[in-house]
Amino acid sequence: MSKLLIIDSDIRWQRAVSEVLTPGYEITVFKATQNLDTVLSANHFSVILLDLALDFQPALDLFIHLQKNNPDVPVIATGNQSDSTALVQAVKLGAADFFPKHLPIEQIRLVLDQVMEETSLKNEVAYLRREQDVIYDFDALIAQSGPMQRVIQALKKFARTDATLLLTGETGTGKSFLSGTVHFNSARRRRPFVKINCANIPETLLESELFGHERGAFTGADKTRVGRFEQAHGGTIFLDEIGEMSLALQAKMLRVLEEKQFERVGGNKTITVDVRVIAATNRDLDKLTAEGAFRNDLYYRLNVLTVALPPLRERPACIEPLAKYLLEKIARSLKKPTQQFQPAILEAFRTYSWPGNIRQLANTIERAAILEDGEQIQADTISLVGGGEQPLPVYQEERPRFVHDDGSPKTLLAIEKEAILAALESNLWIQKDAARQLGISPRALIYKIKKFGITHPRWRKHK
Repeated sequence: MSKLLIIDSDIRWQRAVSEVLTPGYEITVFKATQNLDTVLSANHFSVILLDLALDFQPALDLFIHLQKNNPDVPVIATGNQSDSTALVQAVKLGAADFFPKHLPIEQIRLVLDQVMEETSLKNEVAYLRREQDVIYDFDALIAQSGPMQRVIQALKKFARTDATLLLTGETGTGKSFLSGTVHFNSARRRRPFVKINCANIPETLLESELFGHERGAFTGADKTRVGRFEQAHGGTIFLDEIGEMSLALQAKMLRVLEEKQFERVGGNKTITVDVRVIAATNRDLDKLTAEGAFRNDLYYRLNVLTVALPPLRERPACIEPLAKYLLEKIARSLKKPTQQFQPAILEAFRTYSWPGNIRQLANTIERAAILEDGEQIQADTISLVGGGEQPLPVYQEERPRFVHDDGSPKTLLAIEKEAILAALESNLWIQKDAARQLGISPRALIYKIKKFGITHPRWRKHK
C-alpha cells in the first residue's frame, strides 16, 4: 500500500482527508513536536502533502528541506487560493502539483493518483538511464557470427536517425533488447523509452493503453489516463508483436506514424507527440498483407528501415560465448560460485536447433544452474526439448523398464507411475510442463497424481 505523509496545521482537514483516503493509502500525519528527518527515515513515503500556510514552521523552508533530503518523493502543495505567492514559489522549487483545500476529496484522490503514476514512470526511465551504459552498448553485444555482425552494423547506423524501424525474426531472437540498444545509442537517449507488447493486451484495452482515455470514456474509466504514446513524448516507443494488432487499430496507428497525432479514447482534443517508433514481429507481414490481415499502407510506413534477426541456429559461432555469459550471469543471481560447462554440453549446444532461440538457451541454462550443486554443469542437468525434426537432447530421462530385476514383467500401472515420476523429475516437478512432455492435459496429470498418491515437499497436500 502507498504511504502518504500529511504536513498540515488544520486538524479538521487532516481528519477529513485521512478518512476518505485511508482505503487506498497508509496515512501518517506529521505533528509539530516531531522531528521530520526521524519520521522520513523511519518510513518510505510515496507522496507528501504539504500545507503552504503552516503555523509552526515556514512552509517554503520545509519544502526546500524535503527536496534536498528526499528528492525522489513527490511533494504536492496545498493551501488557499489566496496563497498565490507561496504557490508560485513552490512550483518554481519543483512541487509535483498543487490543489486548493476546497477541492472535492474525489478530485484530490485523482491528483494523488496522477502524481504517483507520473513518478512511477520517471523512476522507470531513470533506472533505464542508469543501466544503459552497462547494458545497451553495441560493442559489448555478443556477435561473433557474420549474420549478427551485419545486424549490429546496420543498427548502429539506424540508431543515428529518427526513422521508423521494423525488427523481424523468430520469438526469442532478441528484438526487444535490441530496440533498447537502438534507443539508448540515439539522440533520444535521455528521453523516455516505452515498451508495449501488442499481443499481451486484449484488443478492447489496447487502444486505451496506447493512446490513453478520458474520464468516463467507458465503464471503469474513473479518471483520465495518459497513454503510452504521450508517455514516450520526445523519446522512443517499442511496439512488440505489432502483427497481432487488429485492422481497426492499425488505421489509427497509421495516422500516428504519418501525422504524429491522435485523440484519447472518449476525447476530441487532438494530441501531437514527437516519438520515434520501433516495431517488431515474428509474423510474416508480407503474407499477412497478401491475406488482408495487415494493412498495406501501414506496412509501407513501418517498413522504412528493416532488420531481420537471424535465429540462433544460423549463428552457431555466438552460441558458446552466449552460453558462458548467461551461465555467469545466472550463477551470480543465484549467489552460486562460478560454474563451467562440460565440453560435451557446449558441442551439443552448437548442433542443437534451438527452436526457442536465446530465450530457450537462457531457460535451459538457468534450470541446469539451479540443479547443479558443483562448479561444473553436468550433462544430466541439461534437458533440451524437441526442436522439430532435429531434437538433440544432451540427456534423456531413462525410460521405465518393462521388467523387474528378477525378469518378471511389470504391470501397466507400475510402468505408468514410473513414466509420470520421470516426467515430473525432469521438469522440476512443474506439473504443466510434465503434462506437456507426457502428451496429456494438466487436468489428466493431476488425476493420475492423485490416483498413484504421488507427492512432493513443494506441493500443498491434497485434501
